[in-house]
Amino acid sequence: LQNDLEAVRWVGGVEIEHIAMATGGRIVPRFEEISAEKLGHAGRVKEITFGTSDERMLVIENPVNTTAVTVLVRGGSKMIV
Repeated sequence: LQNDLEAVRWVGGVEIEHIAMATGGRIVPRFEEISAEKLGHAGRVKEITFGTSDERMLVIENPVNTTAVTVLVRGGSKMIV
């Protein structure tokens, strides 16, 4: 995080395309290529950790181009959900 600008690294394939579509942003391969018209918008972006192995998840709240909802369901083991 620099100058209050969030950036996503090491996200590939379909996931980064979904983030770009949901926020109205464009995928930029290098920071030197960032411009105001390529930035997306969301109400809030945060990273949360959970579980015993410090799993991480990026949460994007109130993106400008979607009405989709994600529900994360976890259980204590593969047998319990």
